[in-house]
Amino acid sequence: GAPRRPAAPRAAPLRVGAMGDQHVHVWENTYIMQPKDEEKFLPSKVHAVIKKVMDEYLKDKEYQVEDAKMWTLDLSNEIKAAVKTDCNIPRYKVIVQVVIGESASQGVRVASKCLWDVSSDNWSSYTYTNSSLFAVGMVFGCYYE
Repeated sequence: GAPRRPAAPRAAPLRVGAMGDQHVHVWENTYIMQPKDEEKFLPSKVHAVIKKVMDEYLKDKEYQVEDAKMWTLDLSNEIKAAVKTDCNIPRYKVIVQVVIGESASQGVRVASKCLWDVSSDNWSSYTYTNSSLFAVGMVFGCYYE
């Protein structure tokens, strides 16, 4: 969408402690209430990105409880960056959640709830499994004006 344009600069700069003068930019609303067709969150595109990142990152990993927390943070950041780069959804807030657990013949159900606009917001997920672990990556895209 069209980027926001700066409003007229403030008359006096905002003073911030000993750091000197700092100008504050005030942004005007663009009133773009819906994404363009080519900038919509498409679950199939996002699914492919999640799959690519998770398959590459987890391909030679074995579950270690100490490492799993760091893996979730790394995967979340990598998925978010890849979705923003590859999916052309500039006006979306991208939320990523990754769950990693040990595969021990148990059943697991991962669920999320969200309140959103069904005409523009969406989600996608991918589940990775190998002999020692499972990982679920969920990406939520919420359009913002």
